[in-house]
Amino acid sequence: MEYHLIEENDIKFDFKLDKKSALEIYKNMLSLRILEEYAEAKYKIGSVRGFCHLVIGQENIYMSLQKILNKNDKVIGSYRCHGLAYVCGISVEGIIGELLGKEIGICKGKGGSMHLYNKQFYGGHGIVGAQVALGTGLAYALQYKKMDNVAFVFYGDGAANQGQVWESFNMASLWKLPVVYICENNKYGMWTPENVVTSYTEYYKRGYDIPGIRIRDTDICKLINVLKYARKHALDKGPIILQIDTYRTCGHSCADVDDFYRSKEEKEERMNNDCLNKFKEILGEYVNNEEIADVDHEVIKNFEKCVEKVAFSEEPCESELYKDVLN
Repeated sequence: MEYHLIEENDIKFDFKLDKKSALEIYKNMLSLRILEEYAEAKYKIGSVRGFCHLVIGQENIYMSLQKILNKNDKVIGSYRCHGLAYVCGISVEGIIGELLGKEIGICKGKGGSMHLYNKQFYGGHGIVGAQVALGTGLAYALQYKKMDNVAFVFYGDGAANQGQVWESFNMASLWKLPVVYICENNKYGMWTPENVVTSYTEYYKRGYDIPGIRIRDTDICKLINVLKYARKHALDKGPIILQIDTYRTCGHSCADVDDFYRSKEEKEERMNNDCLNKFKEILGEYVNNEEIADVDHEVIKNFEKCVEKVAFSEEPCESELYKDVLN
């Protein structure tokens, strides 16, 4: 890890995995992976309309966030939002139903893949970088209401060069807002490698006098401890930027054929370091292979029940178009 305006000794690496927490994380990570693979399959047969951006390969980030979130914290992200929606309490059927335009969807089928919301998760956003300004506003609201909570604002390396991101950093720094900015650096903005469009890729150092931390691997314990520190820092001292170097093993979207911009060798190398497979190896330190197989079976059966529930859900009636609309 690397630090900007922070001393390594400031962070207490006191979260340790045990059997219970390892199983919980694995179940949720596997559930999210299965959900994303199902979404991709449905998109490719035309059942999901609009765009659909997956988080395959980045699930460890969201599982780490889930472990440190307070129920009144606020979370906001980009259009690649299924993982954040899941850890903020939106059910599997709520997400799948939304993708398929069903009444059971969290937004009654009106939002689709990029626009999932609940009282904690303030959505995916289709405008690149827009969520950073909105998330800064969430942090301002928390400060104004004197709430002991934090806004977690997710954006990608592709959004890092947007003007409103810099403007948001400036105001957050000036007002010492309780916000954790998290740059998920998955190395590509759509199909463009970061080195083609970005001259300075140390995103965690970009925030004026805002301190930052860079995490270069998929270690969940490390991520949980850093996120826990960042949350406390945001409450006590103001904004902080985390740069998490990650990799999406899926395409930019489900419509993406990534063979033309990523080599086979690159993908194979990254797949060998897939966060789910890595965590499954760690889980093996706590349970045997038979227990892991039982967990896999349980997760798959629960997912199938969710799919069945969505299948029997009706499509929303036309009057639903006029509900939940801010005039």
